[in-house]
Amino acid sequence: MDDGAAQRAAAELASLVRQVTYARGVLAALHAQISTARARLDQGDSAQLREANARLVVAAMQQKDQTDSALQALDALARSAELDGLTQLPNRALMLDRFTQAIAKARRQHTRLALLFIDLDGFKQINDSLGHAAGDDVLRQTARRLTGSVRDVDTVSRHGGDEFLILLADVAQKADAVRVADKLSLAMSASMLVNGHELHLSVSVGICIYPDEGAEPEALIACADAAMYRAKRRRAP
Repeated sequence: MDDGAAQRAAAELASLVRQVTYARGVLAALHAQISTARARLDQGDSAQLREANARLVVAAMQQKDQTDSALQALDALARSAELDGLTQLPNRALMLDRFTQAIAKARRQHTRLALLFIDLDGFKQINDSLGHAAGDDVLRQTARRLTGSVRDVDTVSRHGGDEFLILLADVAQKADAVRVADKLSLAMSASMLVNGHELHLSVSVGICIYPDEGAEPEALIACADAAMYRAKRRRAP
């Protein structure tokens, strides 16, 4: 998310928080009015009490609807702030948060994690020849293929551009991650139909293992990134 989008999201979030706070205040005031009306009205004025109660109940229901709508919008905004807008995968911020939590858990349980750094080969040529709309479609289809090739406990995220990260939880050894990388490469090698064009894609994959090759998220990402570029150079003609 760029700075402008982040500022707009922050402003919208602040507005929703104000709406929720206001609606809750109105509800509290309505409850207080009902209590006051009950205390002040005589038994002989029961009709007036019922009328006052009815008006307040209607107003309270309206405020509750507004509060619920604001809370739903707030929840949707929170989710959108954690997802990549194009692929609906976790974005960098959410991936970093999950990675940090996974490392803490692996440290406690003395287990390993694997990070895969994936880059689409020749993606620039697709954008240049077919246009950015086709490139966006390739990225969306890639996201679905990657997600469908790993376990539910693993995390697939869009790192930026045509780069993706996959966090594999609880791997016994690097060979396990290599097998997953081979599975991903096979999934991506299947033909992809984009705007009437049949494309044949390949990916370069770099692998880094926690704690063998790094102990912090940033170091492991840099390690996997470097491994990916080495793999890409080996694939170059």
